[in-house]
Amino acid sequence: MYKSIVLILTTLFLSKAQAYEHGNAFKAVDNFFLAISEVNHDDMKSIVTDEFVLLEHGEVWSISDLIKVVNPTDYVRDNYFSIINMKDHGDLVTVNYWNKANFHNPNYNEDVIWLESAVIEKVKGVWLLSQMHSTRLPPGITPKDVVFTKQININE
Repeated sequence: MYKSIVLILTTLFLSKAQAYEHGNAFKAVDNFFLAISEVNHDDMKSIVTDEFVLLEHGEVWSISDLIKVVNPTDYVRDNYFSIINMKDHGDLVTVNYWNKANFHNPNYNEDVIWLESAVIEKVKGVWLLSQMHSTRLPPGITPKDVVFTKQININE
């Protein structure tokens, strides 16, 4: 009986620790999109590995390629996520998720939605993005039964 209780408690502890570690890994994705919203190129570069590659809707991009298209604008970008699943591979975590960006200003409001995946690598104790894959949905298409959670910007 005692061994069973210890086994159950150990399993619960490890499950919570793994979930916490997953959350820390996804924070790299979260911070990356916050940096994009804030047009903070330095933060964008600091959240990716040196070998980072983005597979963006049929094209292969480096972080430099992405930075070239992330420019100041009069639109505000709000980010929303819905995690499909995450898998821990030790110092690598893979995640599949929906990403929605709402671009808006007083005269304009548009949602853009992507189906994405990311490989997040722990480098010197820090979770960094090493690869992302992004497929944009056609305008006006929203995936069924997906609940998006708005990104919280603690800098606002």
